[in-house]
Amino acid sequence: MKDNGLLAGSFDPFTYGHYDIAARAAKLFSHLYVAVAADTGDKRCVASLDERMEIVKKSVADIPNVYVYAFDGFLTDFARDIGASTIVRGLRTFKDFEYEKSLSQVYKSQWSDIESVYLISTPEYSLISGTIVRDLALSGGSLGGYVCPSARNLIEKIYGRR
Repeated sequence: MKDNGLLAGSFDPFTYGHYDIAARAAKLFSHLYVAVAADTGDKRCVASLDERMEIVKKSVADIPNVYVYAFDGFLTDFARDIGASTIVRGLRTFKDFEYEKSLSQVYKSQWSDIESVYLISTPEYSLISGTIVRDLALSGGSLGGYVCPSARNLIEKIYGRR
């Protein structure tokens, strides 16, 4: 595929589940942009944008065609600006599908050329969430198997102190 893909989120923090989706999506596109949301709406992030960006960059450093950016504003505007006409989303549960289906329709209403592609979570990562990782880090639990080893110390430092 020659198109550019876009995987976006708050990534508070970026988990193995996110990494799995990014690695698989990177095989489908010549370039995969991982976009870290500066404005997360009603969702209050624990880590700052700079901290989340650093975690994502460390996590995906081994995937050669992945590029990490911060974005602010509406996702379809950012996608158009960087030349990505496909938004990649991961699905863990049926509830995720319902939410993502609605988002896809909103994206399409804003830019008719945008498409959404969904990757089903690999079973071993389907139970991982940012909330679980934050709680583990805060309580001093092991993050092995939940986050990329390349970002693990940084995640423990950032989320363990709060």
